[in-house]
Amino acid sequence: MDWLNAHKQELDDVFAEANQIVSTFPAPLNLLGLAYLAKFDASKEGTTKNYICYLLPYWMKDACNLPATEIQKLSLANVFIMLYYFIQDDIMDSAKGEHKDKLPLANLFHTQFSAIYRDMFPSSSPFWRYYETYILEWSEAVSNEQTSDYFHTDRNKIAKKASPVKNASTAALLLSQQAALIPAVTEAVEQVLVTLQMLDDWADWEEDIEEGSYNCLLASMRKRMQLPADSIITAETVKDQLFVRDFLETYGQIAAAHHEDLFNLQSSLPQMISFHKSLVTNIQIVEQEIKEKRKKLASGGFYYFLSESRNN
Repeated sequence: MDWLNAHKQELDDVFAEANQIVSTFPAPLNLLGLAYLAKFDASKEGTTKNYICYLLPYWMKDACNLPATEIQKLSLANVFIMLYYFIQDDIMDSAKGEHKDKLPLANLFHTQFSAIYRDMFPSSSPFWRYYETYILEWSEAVSNEQTSDYFHTDRNKIAKKASPVKNASTAALLLSQQAALIPAVTEAVEQVLVTLQMLDDWADWEEDIEEGSYNCLLASMRKRMQLPADSIITAETVKDQLFVRDFLETYGQIAAAHHEDLFNLQSSLPQMISFHKSLVTNIQIVEQEIKEKRKKLASGGFYYFLSESRNN
């Protein structure tokens, strides 16, 4: 089953419900919330897609026989979790406090996913222990990321920056009476989250250099160049590593190794494995595109012009 297109209608329904809920927020938070939600709405073109956040509950159907209504609730909860933690990221990354007006909105998002979970799990449920654990994991990971080279010292900590996403997989397993599978599925989800962060960091490396943010691509590059973890690396150096020295080949090999590990876990989540394969393939495609472009340039400017003209 396709990991995305098979769930298009479900995603449309989830985001329609999210829009309806946010529209009931008190003004002006309703308009602010709708505008913020629109940036990540999977049912719209040109938005930022965070597929694992809202598709993980549907991928869990491969391992859990749950009613469609419960899967949709878990997806909706993860939409609000996504919005809540993205606001936390916005505020933490802001040097001038320009996102402080989103704080009340964040609390309304928090209220929504909390209400969904309270409706699904009594206070005595082990779900709440996992829920608290994921908050603690997130807090530690984002607080210490800047001073710890997680990509080389404790790679799972990279995944824990998105730990609250795991509420969906853990909830699905608890609801289907399969708590014994939680450790294996958690490990599989974290493997995917690490590779996903690797792709995000490939896309954001220039911005992260400017802001001094931790970045898996840059950390891996420093390691290969035998530079100290806290050393300054310039954009020119990065471009040399990427476009001349084929660094993405090394980076892609790391992602491919993750896929091998994920496949060996045998977590009975074929759609999530297929999603992860697409992440690895994306890195490999960019790597090949860089090599092909360099080959054309080496053949001479006129040959390169002809090649680009044909491609366009």
